[in-house]
Amino acid sequence: MKKIFKTLLLVLFTLSFHAYALTDSEALEFTGAVNDGDLKTVKRYVETMNVDLEEGYFAWTPLLMAAAKDQMEVLQYLVKKGANINYTHPVTRFNALHHAAFNGDKEMVKYLIDSGINTQQNLKGDVSIIRALNEDNKKDMADYLISLGIKDEGCEDRKCF
Repeated sequence: MKKIFKTLLLVLFTLSFHAYALTDSEALEFTGAVNDGDLKTVKRYVETMNVDLEEGYFAWTPLLMAAAKDQMEVLQYLVKKGANINYTHPVTRFNALHHAAFNGDKEMVKYLIDSGINTQQNLKGDVSIIRALNEDNKKDMADYLISLGIKDEGCEDRKCF
Protein backbone atom coordinates (compact mmCIF):
# COMPACT_ATOMS: atom_id res chain seq x y z
CA MET A 1 0.00 0.00 0.00
CA LYS A 2 2.83 2.40 0.88
CA LYS A 3 4.48 1.63 -2.45
CA ILE A 4 1.30 2.51 -4.35
CA PHE A 5 0.89 5.70 -2.35
CA LYS A 6 4.52 6.74 -3.00
CA THR A 7 4.15 6.00 -6.70
CA LEU A 8 0.97 8.04 -6.88
CA LEU A 9 2.63 10.98 -5.12
CA LEU A 10 5.62 10.77 -7.45
CA VAL A 11 3.37 10.87 -10.49
CA LEU A 12 1.41 13.82 -9.12
CA PHE A 13 4.54 15.83 -8.35
CA THR A 14 6.18 15.16 -11.70
CA LEU A 15 3.19 16.36 -13.70
CA SER A 16 3.33 19.99 -14.63
CA PHE A 17 0.80 22.07 -12.76
CA HIS A 18 0.76 24.36 -15.78
CA ALA A 19 -0.75 21.70 -18.02
CA TYR A 20 -4.22 22.93 -17.16
CA ALA A 21 -6.17 25.53 -19.09
CA LEU A 22 -5.28 29.15 -18.62
CA THR A 23 -7.32 31.26 -16.26
CA ASP A 24 -9.31 34.08 -17.84
CA SER A 25 -6.72 36.69 -16.87
CA GLU A 26 -3.87 34.51 -18.18
CA ALA A 27 -5.72 33.94 -21.45
CA LEU A 28 -6.20 37.71 -21.80
CA GLU A 29 -2.53 38.37 -21.12
CA PHE A 30 -1.41 35.67 -23.55
CA THR A 31 -3.70 36.67 -26.41
CA GLY A 32 -2.87 40.33 -25.79
CA ALA A 33 0.82 39.48 -26.07
CA VAL A 34 0.22 37.63 -29.35
CA ASN A 35 -1.77 40.55 -30.77
CA ASP A 36 0.77 43.16 -29.59
CA GLY A 37 3.82 41.21 -30.73
CA ASP A 38 5.17 40.78 -27.20
CA LEU A 39 7.39 37.81 -28.00
CA LYS A 40 8.89 37.62 -24.51
CA THR A 41 5.48 37.09 -22.92
CA VAL A 42 4.38 34.67 -25.66
CA LYS A 43 7.54 32.60 -25.07
CA ARG A 44 6.94 32.58 -21.33
CA TYR A 45 3.44 31.17 -21.80
CA VAL A 46 4.45 28.62 -24.41
CA GLU A 47 7.63 27.43 -22.74
CA THR A 48 6.71 27.51 -19.06
CA MET A 49 2.93 27.19 -19.02
CA ASN A 50 2.55 24.67 -21.84
CA VAL A 51 -0.03 26.71 -23.72
CA ASP A 52 -1.91 24.62 -26.26
CA LEU A 53 -1.12 26.27 -29.61
CA GLU A 54 -4.27 24.78 -31.10
CA GLU A 55 -6.51 26.27 -28.41
CA GLY A 56 -9.00 28.59 -30.00
CA TYR A 57 -9.97 31.87 -28.40
CA PHE A 58 -13.34 32.51 -30.04
CA ALA A 59 -12.06 30.20 -32.81
CA TRP A 60 -8.84 32.21 -33.22
CA THR A 61 -5.66 30.21 -32.64
CA PRO A 62 -2.55 32.13 -31.56
CA LEU A 63 -1.03 31.68 -35.03
CA LEU A 64 -4.12 33.07 -36.75
CA MET A 65 -4.11 36.03 -34.35
CA ALA A 66 -0.44 36.73 -35.07
CA ALA A 67 -1.09 36.67 -38.82
CA ALA A 68 -4.16 38.91 -38.55
CA LYS A 69 -2.27 41.45 -36.42
CA ASP A 70 0.81 41.32 -38.68
CA GLN A 71 3.10 40.04 -35.92
CA MET A 72 5.84 38.32 -37.93
CA GLU A 73 8.21 37.45 -35.05
CA VAL A 74 5.43 35.87 -33.02
CA LEU A 75 4.14 34.01 -36.07
CA GLN A 76 7.60 32.60 -36.86
CA TYR A 77 8.06 31.53 -33.25
CA LEU A 78 4.66 29.78 -33.18
CA VAL A 79 5.41 27.96 -36.45
CA LYS A 80 8.75 26.79 -35.03
CA LYS A 81 6.92 25.56 -31.92
CA GLY A 82 4.63 23.42 -34.08
CA ALA A 83 1.49 25.53 -34.46
CA ASN A 84 -0.85 24.31 -37.19
CA ILE A 85 -0.24 26.74 -40.06
CA ASN A 86 -3.21 25.36 -41.99
CA TYR A 87 -5.81 26.20 -39.35
CA THR A 88 -8.79 27.91 -40.96
CA HIS A 89 -11.29 30.00 -39.02
CA PRO A 90 -14.62 28.16 -39.18
CA VAL A 91 -16.69 31.27 -39.95
CA THR A 92 -14.49 33.52 -42.08
CA ARG A 93 -12.65 30.64 -43.78
CA PHE A 94 -9.44 32.70 -43.49
CA ASN A 95 -6.15 31.03 -42.69
CA ALA A 96 -2.87 32.78 -41.82
CA LEU A 97 -1.97 33.21 -45.50
CA HIS A 98 -5.22 35.04 -46.20
CA HIS A 99 -4.63 37.45 -43.32
CA ALA A 100 -1.03 38.09 -44.38
CA ALA A 101 -2.14 38.74 -47.96
CA PHE A 102 -4.93 41.14 -46.97
CA ASN A 103 -2.47 42.94 -44.67
CA GLY A 104 -0.15 43.36 -47.65
CA ASP A 105 2.72 41.60 -45.86
CA LYS A 106 4.75 39.96 -48.63
CA GLU A 107 7.43 38.77 -46.21
CA MET A 108 4.86 36.91 -44.10
CA VAL A 109 3.15 35.51 -47.19
CA LYS A 110 6.47 34.16 -48.49
CA TYR A 111 7.38 32.75 -45.08
CA LEU A 112 4.06 30.92 -44.76
CA ILE A 113 4.31 29.50 -48.27
CA ASP A 114 7.90 28.38 -47.63
CA SER A 115 6.70 26.78 -44.38
CA GLY A 116 4.18 24.67 -46.31
CA ILE A 117 0.84 26.40 -45.76
CA ASN A 118 -2.02 25.20 -47.93
CA THR A 119 -2.02 27.75 -50.73
CA GLN A 120 -5.19 26.53 -52.40
CA GLN A 121 -7.57 27.02 -49.44
CA ASN A 122 -10.43 29.13 -50.73
CA LEU A 123 -12.46 31.60 -48.73
CA LYS A 124 -16.11 31.42 -47.78
CA GLY A 125 -18.30 30.69 -50.79
CA ASP A 126 -15.35 28.98 -52.51
CA VAL A 127 -13.97 32.40 -53.52
CA SER A 128 -10.25 32.28 -54.35
CA ILE A 129 -7.84 34.53 -52.49
CA ILE A 130 -6.82 36.03 -55.85
CA ARG A 131 -10.37 37.03 -56.68
CA ALA A 132 -11.00 38.43 -53.20
CA LEU A 133 -7.81 40.52 -53.29
CA ASN A 134 -8.65 41.90 -56.74
CA GLU A 135 -12.16 42.81 -55.60
CA ASP A 136 -10.62 44.58 -52.58
CA ASN A 137 -8.34 46.66 -54.86
CA LYS A 138 -5.24 44.76 -53.77
CA LYS A 139 -4.09 43.80 -57.26
CA ASP A 140 -0.40 44.07 -56.32
CA MET A 141 -0.80 41.32 -53.70
CA ALA A 142 -2.95 39.22 -56.05
CA ASP A 143 -0.21 39.44 -58.70
CA TYR A 144 2.42 38.60 -56.09
CA LEU A 145 0.51 35.47 -55.05
CA ILE A 146 0.16 34.43 -58.68
CA SER A 147 3.93 34.90 -59.12
CA LEU A 148 4.40 32.47 -56.21
CA GLY A 149 2.26 29.85 -57.94
CA ILE A 150 -1.11 30.38 -56.30
CA LYS A 151 -3.92 29.72 -58.74
CA ASP A 152 -7.14 31.66 -59.17
CA GLU A 153 -9.39 28.64 -58.84
CA GLY A 154 -12.69 28.86 -57.09
CA CYS A 155 -16.29 29.67 -57.79
CA GLU A 156 -17.39 31.40 -60.93
CA ASP A 157 -19.61 34.50 -60.77
CA ARG A 158 -22.83 32.61 -61.32
CA LYS A 159 -21.93 29.95 -58.75
CA CYS A 160 -20.62 32.05 -55.87
CA PHE A 161 -22.49 32.28 -52.59
